[in-house]
Amino acid sequence: MTRTIDNTTRALFNENALKQDNTFKIMYFKVHALGANTRAILAASGAKWECVFPKDWVNEEKKTTLFGVLPNLFETTPTGEVIEVAESDAIENYLSHKFNLLGNDAFDEMKIRAFCCSIQSVSNFLLIRVAGIKHPEVKATMRTQFIETIVPRFVTYHERHLEANGRNGHYVGDKLSSADIKLAVVLVSIFSVTGETQVNKQDTPAIWAVWEKVNAIPSYAKWVKSEEYQAIAEGSLQLLGY
Repeated sequence: MTRTIDNTTRALFNENALKQDNTFKIMYFKVHALGANTRAILAASGAKWECVFPKDWVNEEKKTTLFGVLPNLFETTPTGEVIEVAESDAIENYLSHKFNLLGNDAFDEMKIRAFCCSIQSVSNFLLIRVAGIKHPEVKATMRTQFIETIVPRFVTYHERHLEANGRNGHYVGDKLSSADIKLAVVLVSIFSVTGETQVNKQDTPAIWAVWEKVNAIPSYAKWVKSEEYQAIAEGSLQLLGY
């Protein structure tokens, strides 16, 4: 069944856009990839949420999504109405607004979005240019490029920006942002490939401060220690190689 975004839900969506006490389900596969940031935002924000995994993606769930891809977010109000948001960028943006993760003004938001885009480029390279390549020699070449070029360049720029903000565990000001959370997520992938050879407390103290700050959030720490998270991490390792 081909569906489009239901314009009759406009009022319901707008009414709930900033409500934080609704419940959430994030449907995605049992890997990190494009679902990791949404799961991390929900966890770090202390939201009431759960993971939902497709049971028969090709024959069932794929036919009911708006674009034939995942992730999809389903938000349920206390009265049982369901709001659907599709596509990872749209979901992350929606939740970032809802949970006040975009700073204090438009200038803060611009900076946070810029940092998020830069972080996402690293995630995309690993997912598309490394994990997505089947030819063994090409994959090995791209993995080497990730280790020797992509990560060092990323670390140089982001360490500088975080130092400029006072090395306080945040990208912007002194409050949690979606960029902080996104960095913690991508570091999991970087560590899986490089260990702590390029990002560590001694060599990259400003980046490390964000890693420690995010992982100290009780609800987030609970998530990454959960059996479900560990199962997703194992799925990522088996399917994607990191």
